Amino acid sequence: MSPGSDNFAWLKVWIRNTESENPAFRNLFLVNYDGGLITSSVSLGWNDRPASTPAVNSKTAYSFDNAEKAEFIDRNLTESIRLYSEALAFSSFPQERALILSRIGRCYFKLGEYRKAIYQYRKILDIENETMKIGNVPATVIALSQIADCYKALCSDKEQYETMLELYQQLLDNPWNLAGGDYLYYLKSVSEKIHNSGNTLRIADSAERNIGHLLIKEEKLFQKIRFIEIIDRVILPEMISELRKGSSSELRSHNISREVNDSIFQLSYFKLPATFQQSQLLALGYQFEKEYILSDLFPGVLASVEFGKDILVGILNQNDSVLYIQDEHQLPEYLVTTGFSQQFTGWKVALFDPDVKSIEQLTGKEKQLYMILFIGIILVMLIGIILMIRAVIHESEISRMKSEFVSNVSHELKTPLALIRMFGETLDSGIVNEEKDKQKFYSIIRKESERLTHLINNVLDFSRMDAGVKEYNFQEADLVEVVRGSLEAYKFQISDNGFQIEIELPDEPLILKIDKDSISQVLLNLLNNAVKYSDEEKHILVKVQKDSTSASISIADRGVGIPKDELKKIFDKFYRVSTARTKETRGSGLGLTLAKHIVEAHGGTIEVESEVGKGSIFTVRIPLPGI
Repeated sequence: MSPGSDNFAWLKVWIRNTESENPAFRNLFLVNYDGGLITSSVSLGWNDRPASTPAVNSKTAYSFDNAEKAEFIDRNLTESIRLYSEALAFSSFPQERALILSRIGRCYFKLGEYRKAIYQYRKILDIENETMKIGNVPATVIALSQIADCYKALCSDKEQYETMLELYQQLLDNPWNLAGGDYLYYLKSVSEKIHNSGNTLRIADSAERNIGHLLIKEEKLFQKIRFIEIIDRVILPEMISELRKGSSSELRSHNISREVNDSIFQLSYFKLPATFQQSQLLALGYQFEKEYILSDLFPGVLASVEFGKDILVGILNQNDSVLYIQDEHQLPEYLVTTGFSQQFTGWKVALFDPDVKSIEQLTGKEKQLYMILFIGIILVMLIGIILMIRAVIHESEISRMKSEFVSNVSHELKTPLALIRMFGETLDSGIVNEEKDKQKFYSIIRKESERLTHLINNVLDFSRMDAGVKEYNFQEADLVEVVRGSLEAYKFQISDNGFQIEIELPDEPLILKIDKDSISQVLLNLLNNAVKYSDEEKHILVKVQKDSTSASISIADRGVGIPKDELKKIFDKFYRVSTARTKETRGSGLGLTLAKHIVEAHGGTIEVESEVGKGSIFTVRIPLPGI
């Protein structure tokens, strides 16, 4: 039997029979082209076509209109009852008679003649026609509701309760369309009254059992109502849109999974063939009865498949809790899992070991061996890659620095040589006759010669240090005099570059065992850097101090400064700080390397404090004798 009819009651019966014949499915529902829903018990937005009513008899209509006028305009209830009765005498259709009887009962109720009202309402119940409606509400529901109100007015609690119970049964057995809210209003109202009355009246045991049965029926009905409301609110718009596209193949299952009220709501549906769509039926939806599948279907399927004695099969939920396992006496840890199709979202098929061993225990030794080998290979490859990358980077950096060193040293040598040659040739040509100009040219030649000598000494000393053959001539000497002499030799060049030099030297001598030329070279390298890397504030402070363990020489400038992340690199050979000022200023990148080597050869240290834009302070510390 197929859903080929648009008869409302027949469709409910068809759905109910289909559910009973197919226990693997539950909550079947039909969808029509208007978006209406119908299940085995309730419907929402489904056009329940009432039985066609013939044209109203003219005498009935005339008397009915006059009765309404007498009731509502003239307020003559006795006359309205007479006229309604007259209309009833002319009427032969159940729908008409039910409406007129309800009007007569209402008039009696208004007159306070409650027994007569009850009598009229019970006549409605005697009409054997389930399709009768008064407005949108079944006539029997209206009648029973009004009878209960009459008994309430008569203070007949027992009769009122029995009528409410009959109405409750009627509502549960014959729910109508949920659209508009009339049905839910009556059901909730009657249910509440039943519960409240049951708490105050003494009820027989048989009545209590009947109420218990009705409560269970009500709960199942509300489950259907909640189900159909979720579909209407969450699922239906998407389903209708997909089905109306025309892309869905007939009888091809579609699966939907949504999170509703902190739980996963799943259902499936398929488009009905065109033969059914002639009756405005668009799709059939359903849910799987998972309890039946777990308790009956899966055991039968698994029993027909031979897995051997070394494996068990089970079903897990999304939290890995066991829903079903072949051997219920064991709950071992699963070996592997794989997900089901979309119809069972969250379920997984799992394989178990009958001896309750994990997959780690079963493959432990082999896994450890292969894992060690694999990790070893990966480590060797990583170490090799890291070493290769470091070597390439190091070689590339060394090559770059050497190239830059050669370029800078060539430029540094070329500049003083060119100046010496130019001014020498000028003097030799006899063009310059003024003694003052000659002395100026001699001074330039001398300074450039000293600069050239200093540069060559740096290169030669670095070469000796790099080869490990650098020798020092340690003698006792006054550190203060060494610093003073070095400053005197370099003072002219400092002043000539527009620098102001401030000197703070102790009055008493500082006798240390040092190589005077090397210490002087350190001082000159630091002064040369201070001159090169100062912009507007051309100020240098040279200070010699002594504490309990060492003597120190500090050279402070107000130059461009050094970034903190490069302070550890400035003593590396060929290294130059990457700043715009550095690129503009030529240098070999050996001065600080030589300075550090010389100071460490004296057992001392060289330190630096710097802030970008505010200058640098280099401090050389040499330990005192006996320390």
